[in-house]
Amino acid sequence: MRVEFTRRVANPAYSARPGQVMDLPEAEALKRIEAGHCTAVDQPKARLADRLRGRKPRTGGGQAPGAAQETPLEKMTVDQLKAYADEHDISLPPDGRKADLVAAIEAAQQGQE
Repeated sequence: MRVEFTRRVANPAYSARPGQVMDLPEAEALKRIEAGHCTAVDQPKARLADRLRGRKPRTGGGQAPGAAQETPLEKMTVDQLKAYADEHDISLPPDGRKADLVAAIEAAQQGQE
């Protein structure tokens, strides 16, 4: 499967730079795509598209109100945390670090339950 790397990858079998296009075995390509290291360049085969559909949760209409968020707070960037807090009307400390922002959001979520 042809993939385009979005970040630098180095291992004993190969190395790649961002933007580099490379042919990988299907299993390896799927693993790298799921990890966020690359994106598929070719359209996946129909059977592969079916398998990929079930791997990651879809965003949008499929979730009930109040359903769990897709990305854990600890994995969000500071900008994503601030946007999340704005969307949910959560006040954050002005000069807080990422850990402070996560703690404030978690405390606000606990208060809502």
